[in-house]
Formats: sequence, C-alpha cells, structure tokens
Amino acid sequence: MSRVRGVDARARGALRARGASATTRMRVRARGIDRPPIEVGETLPGEASVAYVDDDGALVRARAGDLWAKRRVVVFAVPGAFTPTCSNKHLPGYVRLAEEFRARGVDDVMCVSVNDAFVMNAWGETAGARKARVRMVADGSATLARAMGTDLDLSEQGMGTRSRRFAMIAYDGVVEYLAMENGTKYETSGADEVLEHLKKSR
Repeated sequence: MSRVRGVDARARGALRARGASATTRMRVRARGIDRPPIEVGETLPGEASVAYVDDDGALVRARAGDLWAKRRVVVFAVPGAFTPTCSNKHLPGYVRLAEEFRARGVDDVMCVSVNDAFVMNAWGETAGARKARVRMVADGSATLARAMGTDLDLSEQGMGTRSRRFAMIAYDGVVEYLAMENGTKYETSGADEVLEHLKKSR
C-alpha cells in the first residue's frame, strides 16, 4: 500500500518556530545502515554523493545536502530513466507543473534515479526537463536511496538496486510531505497530488 503523509500548515509553523532545537531532535539519516524508509519530520541524508549535468553540459558532483540546504524542494524518485511509467506519466507531470510549483514557493524540482548523470540528462532532454527547470539528479551508486531506506532490489528484472517511487516536499532538508509508493507502483506520487497538497497547506 502506498503511504501519503504530510505536515499541515500549523504543525509546520511550530516546527519553524522551534528552529534548531526541533531539528536536533529529529532523527538524522546515516549512511550505509539498513533502515525503514524515511518519514515526515525526518532530516534527509546530506552526505550521499549525487551528480547532474549542468546547463553547460558539465558533470557536477555534489553532496545531496547541498541541493536542499535552506530551500524548499520537491523531490520525486523513479525506478529508472526511460522506463515506461516513469517516461509516460511520472516525469511529464512534474515537467508540466514545474512553473506552478515555483509560483507556490518551491525553489527547485528534482527527479532522482539510480542511473548515471548522462543517462539522466539524456532522459530529461527528451521530456523537456531542462526547459522546465526540473533538475535530473543521478544517484549512481544508490547511496542516497540506501541512506533514505528507499532502495529496491529489482535484480529479477535485470535492473539491480534501484529506488522506490516516491515524491516529497522538504524544507532545509526536513521532510514536510511524503507520498511513498509500494515499490514501483504509481498511485500517489504524481505531480498533481503533490501540487494539491501545496494548495491546501499554504
């Protein structure tokens, strides 16, 4: 069963008001430790290594934490670039609504997958992601997926370790809203559902 969880506006305000003291009480994700999937209120892992191709075509390697520090981000993960559901439904929805997300206070929209950065870039180009300013982030060694507890064994499909499908909203690395799918299913993590949550909560 897919899970959808969120922090309403009142609770989010309380978290902000408590500031660092609340953050220090939140469970921080560690690298290399098997654990249940990340939940609302937890802090996203910061040390995992990710990569993307910038507007000049250069490969950029980064700490995952640098992508969401002091910013509100929408992050959605897919099992694989160029796969049918991801290409026909999941990514196109976020490309279509990226500007509306930004109009509602989102600083960045990111697609994450266990693929290399060049595959992610090529996939994004076919979907119009660059024009829509959807960042295509490669979790090439699945270090981010493992740190979040979202890693998924698709060896029987010849895909090795991948990520569960999910979508989240996070502010300064703290998860405010999460739609975690059951494996590769696509039921609650679409762009329309995330945007609807933003409309209700802000």
